[in-house]
Amino acid sequence: MNSKVFEYRGKIYPNLIREGNACKYCLPFAEQFCQGSGLDIGGYNDWTYQGARAVNVTLGDGYDAYNLPAGTYDYIFSSHTLEHLPDHIKALEYWKQHLKPDGVLFLYLPHPEMEYWRPENNRKHLHLFHPQDLVRALEALGYKSILASDRDLYWSF
Repeated sequence: MNSKVFEYRGKIYPNLIREGNACKYCLPFAEQFCQGSGLDIGGYNDWTYQGARAVNVTLGDGYDAYNLPAGTYDYIFSSHTLEHLPDHIKALEYWKQHLKPDGVLFLYLPHPEMEYWRPENNRKHLHLFHPQDLVRALEALGYKSILASDRDLYWSF
């Protein structure tokens, strides 16, 4: 098999899915929205949104998804992190409190059609999100002007 793809349960996927650093695949779009002062929740080392302050959920630096640095921000960027959090609704509600009134929440998440990332196959993932279900949850939490995509070639949305 070609080294640019891999087979999982009889389906072929791009090998880049197993490489990590998902955020690099949404950067051109994120750059249109995430400007100014912001946080990258889940970012660390070379995998942090450029210009954002990294808030990693596992490094134990005193901050995490439920304990952000004080202040309000122009944006919160989070790539492939929400599905790891035990209480994603609590996190989304809390993050909204740290956004300026016209602030942007930019989420990049595994698409539910990607079997490799489903919680029953990847035990690090606690949740499976469908785009429209997430939109409804964000609306219920008071987020406005929500844009949602469908699956991209990284099998994310």
